[in-house]
Amino acid sequence: MKPTLHNLSRVLAIGLIAAGIAVMAPFGYYWFQNHQVAAQTQPIIIHKVALKPSAITGRPVEINIASMNIDLKVIDGTYNKESGAWTLTLDKAQYATPSVQPNDQEGNTLIYGHYRPEVFAYLHHIVPGAKAVISTDNGYAFTYTYQTTQTMDPTDTSIFSYQGRPRLTLQTCSGAYMQNRQMYYFSFDGVTKT
Repeated sequence: MKPTLHNLSRVLAIGLIAAGIAVMAPFGYYWFQNHQVAAQTQPIIIHKVALKPSAITGRPVEINIASMNIDLKVIDGTYNKESGAWTLTLDKAQYATPSVQPNDQEGNTLIYGHYRPEVFAYLHHIVPGAKAVISTDNGYAFTYTYQTTQTMDPTDTSIFSYQGRPRLTLQTCSGAYMQNRQMYYFSFDGVTKT
């Protein structure tokens, strides 16, 4: 049988449809996974940190990691229980308001952001010993040293029950379909008035 223009068009159309499905399948999977995660998200259990009156603390407004060329404004980030989603912006970091503010006594300060070049896309290149400085609305600079990283499932909310020395945790997405949460842990070094 001799190939005709009609048969070639049909083969080309089938090939284009198959290629389109192959390209779109990962996005469909990612969308489905995100909706499954939202449905499974556990309630956030927060260990309330009772800071002493002598504590130095403040609301974070900027994060600087000089070795990573990260210098970002930090705004409040909130959690919507109904949708299972956190507020996000394309060009800023968010301070997870259920976590403790930076302080010199106790608890975990969580700052999160998109895996985008403008925010935290290059954090995976950070090396132990890198310094992060969180500036607060009342003129303090809290300095932290990067220690280690951990990959977590989005349904894991244990980060909010941390007890111990002050620490900073930065969070962004990771995985082939951005289905995981990558946590970067920093130990507290000290605080200065700016």
